[in-house]
Amino acid sequence: MKVELIQTGGFDSNLLADQVNAFIQQSLPLGSTILTNTQFCITSLRGDDDFLVGSGNTTEPPESFCKLNPTFKNTVISDLVHKFPEYTRWRILCLKPKQTYSIHHDASKPGFQNIRIHIPVVSNPESFLCFYEHKLQGNGAQRMEHHNLNVGEIYKVNTTGYHTAVNYNHTEMRIHIVAERFIPNE
Repeated sequence: MKVELIQTGGFDSNLLADQVNAFIQQSLPLGSTILTNTQFCITSLRGDDDFLVGSGNTTEPPESFCKLNPTFKNTVISDLVHKFPEYTRWRILCLKPKQTYSIHHDASKPGFQNIRIHIPVVSNPESFLCFYEHKLQGNGAQRMEHHNLNVGEIYKVNTTGYHTAVNYNHTEMRIHIVAERFIPNE
């Protein structure tokens, strides 16, 4: 299982997009239309509206990021956090047009897999999660699978192996809400 659809509907995806976009607009530097941060924490260490500690690489374990930031209380976002309490380190991930993440694998614990929940907020037909057999090195061929995730659906994604996210669209941002948990290897 790399990507598994776990829910279609059951939440207001338009209201979710409105709430996320409003938050992002408030996070822009004064007078700017350019997004400088592309990850924002929904849950944090202390629940103190620190939206940046825990975004990107962190030395703290994901389980430490379990307190909902007050900005998100009484929103569709908080409803989703409460619906999936086994997941922690909830974040908003923004991938700008014509951008990609590096090929990487997410942190894991020995004997465990890193499983993430992905909730597309804004997407387009040209944005994908891509999975590789192994890290790309030199020349050669390998299998790659790609998945376009749809707004209004919720997915469980195994990010233990090498993967990336790409947004080939020239004008539209790709925004996902992502949270994680570790499960024992099968």
